Amino acid sequence: CRCAARSPNRVWMRGRCVRLLLLLSLLSFILFYFTTRQSSECQPTVKVAPRALTGEERAVLVRERCEQYPRLQTCTYPTRGILKRLLPVPEKRAALCVMGKTGSSNWKTLILLLRGRITEEEAENMTYPHSKEYWVDGGSVQLVNDTLEKRTLSEHIMKDYYRITFVRDPLSRLLSAYRDKFTGTSRDRMFRVYRNRRTTLICDSLQILIIERPDGDLIPQKIYSSMEEELNRNCRGEEQTVSLAMFFLILIFMPQDYRDKILLDTLVNTHFNHMLSMCDHCRMKYDFIGTVETMKEDFVYLKEKLGIEYDMPQIHSTQPGVKSKQEIQEMWNDLPYTLKQYIYMYLRDDALAFGYQGYESHIDDSLAPNHFEMRTKCKTKLDRFSV
Repeated sequence: CRCAARSPNRVWMRGRCVRLLLLLSLLSFILFYFTTRQSSECQPTVKVAPRALTGEERAVLVRERCEQYPRLQTCTYPTRGILKRLLPVPEKRAALCVMGKTGSSNWKTLILLLRGRITEEEAENMTYPHSKEYWVDGGSVQLVNDTLEKRTLSEHIMKDYYRITFVRDPLSRLLSAYRDKFTGTSRDRMFRVYRNRRTTLICDSLQILIIERPDGDLIPQKIYSSMEEELNRNCRGEEQTVSLAMFFLILIFMPQDYRDKILLDTLVNTHFNHMLSMCDHCRMKYDFIGTVETMKEDFVYLKEKLGIEYDMPQIHSTQPGVKSKQEIQEMWNDLPYTLKQYIYMYLRDDALAFGYQGYESHIDDSLAPNHFEMRTKCKTKLDRFSV
C-alpha cells in the first residue's frame, strides 16, 4: 500500500489502507457470489423447435380432424376431379393425388418414369409433365378407358394401395399460384392467350361484382371503398392486369357457382381451390400426407418404403418473367387488413386440417358471412366412376 508513503502518521494510514482493501475484497466476493448464483439459476432454457410431423403422422392427424370437425368432410365418393388427379403406380402398389403448387410437376415426372412412360433422359429434360398425351389410357384413374377396369382399379386403390398426397401452407400456395399465373411474361403464345383470357374474365366479373352489385353488397364496405379505383386502373388501361387484391376478391366474394365457372374457364382452377376438397382427404384416408416444406425428408422416407430406384426429378415450372417472391410479399403487406382477415378465413379449413398454425388468430368473429363457403359437389354412388 503506497497511499500513506508521505504521511507523518504512517502506521495509522497504513492500517486505514489495509481496511479499505479488505472492504473492497469483501464487496468483490459478494458481487461475484450473487452474479454466479444468478447466472446459474437463470440459464436460458434452450427452446427446441417442435419436431415436424412425419407424413404418416400427419395422415393420422387429418383423420382425427375430419372426425372432430364435420365441416371438413366433403364427398361420400370420389368426384370426377379427384379421379383425374389420382395417379396410380401399380408397380409400387401406390397412388398419388396431385394438386397444383404442391410439387406436382416433380411428382408427375417421377410417376411417368416409374410407369415406364418416359426415359431417364426425357425426365431430365422434362418441362411440362402435365400434357394429356402422357396420361392417356390409364395414366390417371379418370383416363382408364374401360369402365370395369376403372372400377376395379379404384377399389384396389381404396383397399390395397399406399395412398399419398402432398400439401402446402395454404397462403404460401395461393401467393405462389398468383405469382405464376398472373405475373409471368412468357413469350409462349399459349401462355399469353390464357393469361389474357384469365385477366379479361376476372376484370369483367369484378366489374359486375363491385360496380353493378346484382346481389347487393357482397363485399364489405371497408374493402369496397378502396377497390373501385383499383379496378378502373388495372382493367381499363391499354394493358389489363390482375392485382393481388382482385385475385383474392374473386376467390372470396364472387358467388360460388359463378366463381367456379370463372376459374374453370381460366384453366387454372386446380391451383386455387381448397386442397382439402381437391383430394377429398376426409373420405380417402390417405396413408401419407407430405408437405412441400418437408419434401426432401418425405421423399427419402417414401423412396425407401416403396423401393423407388430414382431420385426426385427437379422440374422448374414457374413461368419466366414472374415477379419476385419479395415483390409478392410486398403486395401482400399492402392489402387492407380486413381483406386479409377474410383470406385467412377462406384458408382456415385447410390450415386446420393439415396442422398449419396461426390462421385462427387473424380472424375476427365479427366478420360478415360471405359466399366463399365450401359447397360439396358429390356424384351419386352409381355414377362415381363415369367418364
